[in-house]
Amino acid sequence: MNCLEVQKRLSLFYDNRLSQDEVARVAAHVADCSPCAEELASFEQLSGLSQQMTDPQAPAHLWDELQSKLNQPVEREAVPGWDIRNHVLTRRLALAATILIAVGLGSAGYQAWFSHGHDQLAVNFARYLENFPEQPVATQKIFLANYDGRPTTLAEAENVLGYKPAAAKGLPAGYSVKEVHLLTMPCCTCAQVICTNEAGQSIAIFEHAMDQPVWFGDRPVDKCVCDEMPTNVVRVGDRLAATWKEGKRHITIIGATDLDEVTEFVAHFKGTSAS
Repeated sequence: MNCLEVQKRLSLFYDNRLSQDEVARVAAHVADCSPCAEELASFEQLSGLSQQMTDPQAPAHLWDELQSKLNQPVEREAVPGWDIRNHVLTRRLALAATILIAVGLGSAGYQAWFSHGHDQLAVNFARYLENFPEQPVATQKIFLANYDGRPTTLAEAENVLGYKPAAAKGLPAGYSVKEVHLLTMPCCTCAQVICTNEAGQSIAIFEHAMDQPVWFGDRPVDKCVCDEMPTNVVRVGDRLAATWKEGKRHITIIGATDLDEVTEFVAHFKGTSAS
């Protein structure tokens, strides 16, 4: 796809309304095209701004003033074929339509913005869950653009967050840190670590302040106990995503091969987030 073709599809891509093939093609293009990536990021920025908008409250005297204006006589020179009653009726209908449109747009607009903002996090994570295992680089770039991802180090992340990220205390045997980012999420500033194993498999680790069931959307959740820790697990394709509470925070991993791998991470991070 070229830039023109991609930009025609960005809105549908953002709303998760493209076919799986088109999603992959758009994601691949955006991963290598800064202008298109910036255009995609602007959708999230607009969404954030719209969430801050609220319907203005109509002044208490507004309806009395409108009624008064509607009742005022209209002075107009006689025009052949023109019935003054038609003019008054038309004027009243026009004013009534204006009021209804203004009120209707305010309410509908607010509901649309609210729904869009409420649902968008689930939409973004749905894409991330589905595409990260097969296209980690492209998927990661889009996700970082949506949530102001800033590359950092584990030591710098500790200074910003005020606690040591779990991954700073080491990873399971055979895994190494590839990337560290700080994300501005709706719930908090979130630490994200991308790690890889010796086979090149990527695992995304999120450490966050609050439980985020919306990240898994409406997917079936298996309630498991991994190394004596209650863990929510969802299957996405042939990979797993899992989340559990560790100390005062929550850890979510994406891209695990099986439940044994989930349990390995749960066991390894046990006791790392006590502070």
